[in-house]
Parts: sequence; C-alpha cells; structure tokens
Amino acid sequence: MSQHAAPHVTVQDFDPQRHPQLLRHLGPALGPWERETGAANARLLTIVSPGGTITGAALITARSTGAYVKIAGILALDAPTGEETIRGVLNYAYQQDLACVKWEHWTHDPSLATLAEQTGFQALPAPRYAMDASASIPLAGYVHWLHPARYLRTSHYQQSENFTCAAVAALAAHGETTSIAALDDLRTSELLLWRQATNFMACEPIGLGLAVAERWPDSSVTVSLDTDKPVIVDYYPEAERSWRGILQAESRRQAETTGLPLTTTRLEIVKIREAVSNGARVLLLVSLQQMLGYDIPHWVLCHGTAGSTENPVLVLDDSWVNSDSGETWVDVTCLPIPIQELDEMSCLEADGYRSALILTA
Repeated sequence: MSQHAAPHVTVQDFDPQRHPQLLRHLGPALGPWERETGAANARLLTIVSPGGTITGAALITARSTGAYVKIAGILALDAPTGEETIRGVLNYAYQQDLACVKWEHWTHDPSLATLAEQTGFQALPAPRYAMDASASIPLAGYVHWLHPARYLRTSHYQQSENFTCAAVAALAAHGETTSIAALDDLRTSELLLWRQATNFMACEPIGLGLAVAERWPDSSVTVSLDTDKPVIVDYYPEAERSWRGILQAESRRQAETTGLPLTTTRLEIVKIREAVSNGARVLLLVSLQQMLGYDIPHWVLCHGTAGSTENPVLVLDDSWVNSDSGETWVDVTCLPIPIQELDEMSCLEADGYRSALILTA
C-alpha cells in the first residue's frame, strides 16, 4: 500500500474479491464496483479515520497510457467525507502530474452533481449512440483539468461498427457527431464516408484524405505518410495484400490528379502538437497495443492540448470504448495521452511508418 498526501489517504490496487466486502459499512458496492476492471488499472483510494476505520472510498481507473484517472465509484459515510474523498483523488492526481480527473455518475443524484460543481468539475457533453449500447453506461460524466486545456468540446459518438473509426474521427473533427441531429442520419454519414474511404476493411490514409476532401470541400486536408509502400496490410494474410496494394496505388494516382496535398517526410509528434495548438485537427493512425493490449490499426482524432510543461499531452477523441475492461464513454472523450506515448503508438507495422491527416479550416 502506498501513501499519498496526508497519512489518512491511502491508494492501493483494487481487489474485486476483497474490497467490496471491506467497504460494505459505507453502503452497497454495486454498479462499477462489481464490474470487471482488471484491465482498467483499477485502484482504491480510501479515507481512513484516526481510529483506522475507512470512512470514504473511491474506485479509480484509467486506460493504459492515459494521463488521467477516472472516478468510477464513490462511497462515503456522509457528505463531508464524500467531498474529502473527491479532493483526495484530485490531490493524488496532482501529485502524479496527471492532466485531469474524470468522474462518471451512474445515477441521477442531484447531490453528486452539486458536489462535482463545488469541486471544480465540468460536465461533459452527453454521448450519442446510433445503436443500442452493448453495456450499461454512465448517465453523466465530468472532467476536472489540473492544467490549462484547449480542446474541441463535442459529443462522444461511439462507432457503430468495428471498422468505422476513421469515418467517426473525421465526422468528429468537423463537429458533425454533435451537429447532425438525427442518429439515423449520423450513422448513415458514418457508413457512407467509410465506404468511400475504405481499403476493406480499414481506411488507408490517402483514400481517407480523398474522401474527406470531397465531403468537406471548404476545409483543407493534408495527408502525411512517410512510406511509398501499401499500408495497413501486415495485418492480413499474404494472399490478401496485393489487391489492397493495387487500390492504394489508385488512391495515389487520384491524389496526384486532384492535387490532394501529400507530404512524405516524417511528421514528428511535436509538429502534431504544434498543429493542434494552432487550431488544426489531426486524424492519427495508431496501434491499440499500448492502450488496450492488441495490435490493431485504429484512427483517433487529436483535437487539443493539455498537461504540464514537464508532461505535455495531446487530447484525443477515440470512438472505440473497451467496455470489457470497465471503460465507458467518459474514458475516451477528451482523452489525454502523453506525447511520448503517442509517439510510440503511432509507429505502424514493420516499417514503423506514421500516417496522419491534418485538417484546417
């Protein structure tokens, strides 16, 4: 067990077999306390009285590599101890030099909403789902930034299919995951954009750039890809790679014909942060190995900056929610990732190429 801040605040790894029973005097440990959280780096922060009794507890989790902690559940003997517990989490996050603390609410409890406001949390926009959510979801989410943050405040939209991450990232970059009112229309836009850009099943960067340029002709898109070989093909059997390469060669030909800007020098991570700081949105291709434990190519939207001088972060929106590890939409909206971590996870396949789309108004 490690000690943080004051002697009466303790933080330790969460044991789902033991801790809910240990905390039952605080109330029923239901909902998030019962979920499978082993892959979500779950920890338990407790407030302990001078007599050794636990008077408050917070279940805190985070996606691997994320520069944040999320309060998934809170139990306390009384309201003042509940506030003390929240402030204990904030202090713990400060000491870890994290970018923010998030808090998900599983009930419509006005007192919790009031407490969130009193402790400096801001409400996150409500999420949107074109399909029925596969698991129970928090009713509200909040964020407390510990350092100045600039980012796009948009409703999180969970991709409706396993393969439509690029389309959702592009729609989110243009604010359309919020502005398209009807969910049926939003899902239609998601699928049509994916179909236009896909290299089956993934979206390769040049084809995606062509689709984005056609979909939003008033905005500027530049494709950055530091290899001339077919990409996102190592994940397929050898027999299925050649025809994808032919389609990607056709995308290059179309890019040359239409004048789509394409840079072939490596886009350094500091340049991505600089572009985002100047108002650009960047669609970045990453591997999910470091964040979720499986090497699958995945498009995310980089849309903000935060963090301290010593630990700068890029703020992402990820349309994939790994509910099996206890994640919810609160984790993946305005998700802060340290730039050094993002630098590593955006080196793809054996060649270690980097691919991104820089979008400007």
